[in-house]
Amino acid sequence: MNKFDQIAESEEFKELKRSKNRFIWPIAILFFIYYLAFPLMAGYAKPLMSHFLFGNITFGYLYGLTFYFVAWALAGIYVVKAKSFDKKVEEITEKYFEKGAS
Repeated sequence: MNKFDQIAESEEFKELKRSKNRFIWPIAILFFIYYLAFPLMAGYAKPLMSHFLFGNITFGYLYGLTFYFVAWALAGIYVVKAKSFDKKVEEITEKYFEKGAS
């Protein structure tokens, strides 16, 4: 059994995969719901979407603009969390591939 197989079967690596999935899937689902809410509200909540908030800015226009902020915020959250995943990967690989070992 090579070292990559040993890593893949280790409990540390399995826990890393579980924790990464527990983090990624809720974020993806959250964005998907946020994304699908826009066309659904445009079709079924026209009074809300056409409601003027200030000046000529409607709720629908403002909601559409927030996609940029939400996408950047979620990406920023992922970058911060990914650093902890990278640190854990480094710890696992150092354990199996010690410096100077073949």
